[in-house]
Amino acid sequence: MTQRVALVTGAGGSIGAHVAATLSDAGYAVAVNDIDAAAAERTVQAIGAVGGSARAWAADVRDSAAVDAMVQAIESEQGELGVLVNNAGNPGRFSLLVDMSDEVWATTLQVHLSAAFFLIRACARHMLARRWGRIVNIASLAGIQGTVGSGEYGAAKAGLINLTRTAAKELGPHGITVNAIAPGMVATPVNLGLQAKGSAFIDSALQGMPGARLIEPAEIGALVAYLASDAAASITGSTIPIDGGASVTLTTDRFMRGHLASRSAFLKGVRHESDG
Repeated sequence: MTQRVALVTGAGGSIGAHVAATLSDAGYAVAVNDIDAAAAERTVQAIGAVGGSARAWAADVRDSAAVDAMVQAIESEQGELGVLVNNAGNPGRFSLLVDMSDEVWATTLQVHLSAAFFLIRACARHMLARRWGRIVNIASLAGIQGTVGSGEYGAAKAGLINLTRTAAKELGPHGITVNAIAPGMVATPVNLGLQAKGSAFIDSALQGMPGARLIEPAEIGALVAYLASDAAASITGSTIPIDGGASVTLTTDRFMRGHLASRSAFLKGVRHESDG
């Protein structure tokens, strides 16, 4: 059998790069997607440096036509797509719902939900013909519980979890599994930087975790690799938390409510009117 290809979106970032490297170690050729071509190429070089096979594909996954073209090109030029990992994301702009702009709402849903749909549709059309496939969506605990200050992100991830279940029902009879992973607070460079500065936000998250440590990106990569394997053939439609043993949202929600309320122009106006 020819080497199967695993497509990882957002693979120029910390989590995506670890997922791509782990899938390469598991024997897949990796299609490394990122909107940042240089970031994608860095991941490709890192995989190649240890003997893996990878190729960079720069594309904006919010664009359905660009997704269709990329998937077709991967099939034609790199090999048969067997695994899709929907990992692409965008930086959050913390705000309360009353202060959130239309742009932030729309952009977040495009990146985290619409893009995943475009990719599932494009990849499944190829997987169906071969009656084998593994789709893993990187969701979040925010999609299960909601989260203060990131309502658009939580809504997008909740939609992604529901889309995971629907896709599992539709594609399961054809040998394709579809699952989601819901990480808690991950040790990304941004979060590690905040932790080093003594961030109260990170401290509040760790208070809700028995192990009191951030989730390592490599742990997410290992779980993706398992779900992509034949050993996980009977797992589908599931959302698997990887959160250090506890929800981080209760403690972080308390922190974010106070922090964002103090910055909210809308709430200051409401207080001013009621005070008058």
